[in-house]
Amino acid sequence: MQMYVDLHPLTNTTPYTVMENMSVAKALVLFRQVGLRHLLIVPRIQASGRSPVVGILTRQDLRAYNILQAFPHLEKSKGRKAH
Repeated sequence: MQMYVDLHPLTNTTPYTVMENMSVAKALVLFRQVGLRHLLIVPRIQASGRSPVVGILTRQDLRAYNILQAFPHLEKSKGRKAH
């Protein structure tokens, strides 16, 4: 526990970020257009004492199966057409 590895040379100090209220569709477009693997999610309103990162979104999270697991109500409306 007393040995450390300096990871700074491997880090990206300017990662892509999105606000936590961004739509999944827009995030998916950003992943595809830029070729991202990870996307940091930041709070819509930055408050003191709150972490500047509230989550990390990955390509895997945006697979249809995973989206339906997180939002099961979408499965019910899958076959309906908008009028």
